[in-house]
Amino acid sequence: MSNPLVPPTTGTFCLLCPMLLIRYGRRQPLAVSKRCGHMGSCDDELVDYVEALVKLGQVTAEQWGLITVEQSEQIGVDASSLAHLTCAGVLAVAEDGVFRLVGAPLTSHVEIKAAWLRLEPGTPAWQRLAGDGGVVSHSSACLLHGLGDLPAGAVELLAASRNGGGGPGVRLHHGPEPEPAQITVVDGLPVTTVGRTITDLLRAGLDGGHVGGVVADSVRGGLVDIDDLAQEVAVFTSAYGLPESASGRDLIGRLLAEAGEQTVVPMAG
Repeated sequence: MSNPLVPPTTGTFCLLCPMLLIRYGRRQPLAVSKRCGHMGSCDDELVDYVEALVKLGQVTAEQWGLITVEQSEQIGVDASSLAHLTCAGVLAVAEDGVFRLVGAPLTSHVEIKAAWLRLEPGTPAWQRLAGDGGVVSHSSACLLHGLGDLPAGAVELLAASRNGGGGPGVRLHHGPEPEPAQITVVDGLPVTTVGRTITDLLRAGLDGGHVGGVVADSVRGGLVDIDDLAQEVAVFTSAYGLPESASGRDLIGRLLAEAGEQTVVPMAG
């Protein structure tokens, strides 16, 4: 008895036809044992199929294996083709509006990358590294920098108000806009620098213990200059319960104490 999940080896269907691959859920083209009766349409569809893969590969190779619906349309791969390729197992849905090329090297932090791509879905990643199309920030920046132990939550991005909403699972912050010197590139993403990330966490009112953990890891890793950081965080002393006369170093000391990290750096002077 024949297996209904295995394509026939003879008959009126071309075994290279993408529609047949989709129908049987196969991921690899099979050898042709008999020409089909599609009057040349299978050859045309095969060419379109291969061309779509080449186009998708050129973009996804520079974007962690990912591509947005808008980017696909710009290169001539429409929504119907994306659906067919997904059914065939060539593409997989990474996040809403973002697809992953199956077989591409696996990448970390897909949710952050997909959320950032969706901010300007029609613009390729390599044209947005200056940060004018959104920057990874706050807890998501800490994750990429490997700092602290912040609770897992929404992807956090700094973006201009024109970017609108970030969608489910994304928290957008709209200011102040980071200066070029406050943006670095981590794993192909524009990310706020460590110093700017810490000030963003303070501005957002994150509890002192969690911020202190980020500060401690930053100091241990030699990622911040304590004097420069003290100047940057001085404006937040009163927000964290210190008197007006307190300095940035006083605040850093308070944050480290709340994190149980008092010995990370000497705070005298």
